[in-house]
This record gives sequence, structure tokens and C-alpha cells, in this order.
Amino acid sequence: MSILWEGFLQGMSGLWTVACVVIPLMIVLEIAESNGLLQKLNRLMAKPFRIIGLGEEGAFPVVVAVVFGITYGSGVIINHVRTGKVTRKEARVIGTFMAIAHALIEDTIIFWVLGAPLFLLVAPRLLLAYVMSYVVHKFTPELDLPNGDNLEAMD
Repeated sequence: MSILWEGFLQGMSGLWTVACVVIPLMIVLEIAESNGLLQKLNRLMAKPFRIIGLGEEGAFPVVVAVVFGITYGSGVIINHVRTGKVTRKEARVIGTFMAIAHALIEDTIIFWVLGAPLFLLVAPRLLLAYVMSYVVHKFTPELDLPNGDNLEAMD
């Protein structure tokens, strides 16, 4: 029984450490979003994303996914595709980047607090995300919507 209790206490300690990082981070991010700071960050971040074929509208879902995570970022990209702000090819590039580098800030802070080296947490994911997104951008043809794939009907 003491092993179970010790495991429970260690689990709660780990949960407390993660909560001490994630909760303040989410509060700061919500404040940043409501004050328009994320839009300013998007304008700044749009420049490096031009290399992989994304404009400012295409960079926004990537910035959201990197900051908030893939779930919220997915909602933004679905909305951007439905409203025509990004092309299907850009959506593929965004999806590729998001799959590799989603929640980059949140994950990095959590693992950094637990003792992982900061550079090794960020650099490989960003490098791989850029390389793979560039490959998708260069080697994926621009496709029209196939018959029956009506994004307007998905509302």
C-alpha cells in the first residue's frame, strides 16, 4: 500500500509542477489574444513563413498552433479554409508545420522546467517543421476541390 501512496504523491507532485506552468501561461496567452498582441506577433512571424509558401493569413494558424496547441490551431485553420483565407495547398503546409511544431511554447516550458535543455527542445522541432513544410510546398501541386468536397456544406 505504501508503494501506491508514494506513486500517488509523486504523480500529484508532477501534476502540480505542470499546472504551475500551464495555468499562468494560458492566462497570459488569453490576455495577449484579447489585447491584439497575437495579431502583432503574427505580422512579425509572417516573414519567415513566406519561405514555406505561406502569406500572413496562412501564418496566423501556425502561430496560434505553436502558442496554444494543435486543437485550437486546428479550429483556426478549418475556419481559414472555409472562409477562403488560405488555399488547400497552404492548408497542407500549415498542417505539416502544425503536426511537428504544435504547442512549441507550452511543451518547451514544461520540459525545460523538468530539466531538459532549451536548445534541444526547440531547434530540432523548428528545423524539421520548416524543412518538411518546404518539401510539401515545393512538391505538392495546387489542387482544385474534387467533386463532392464542398467546404460550404460542412457548416
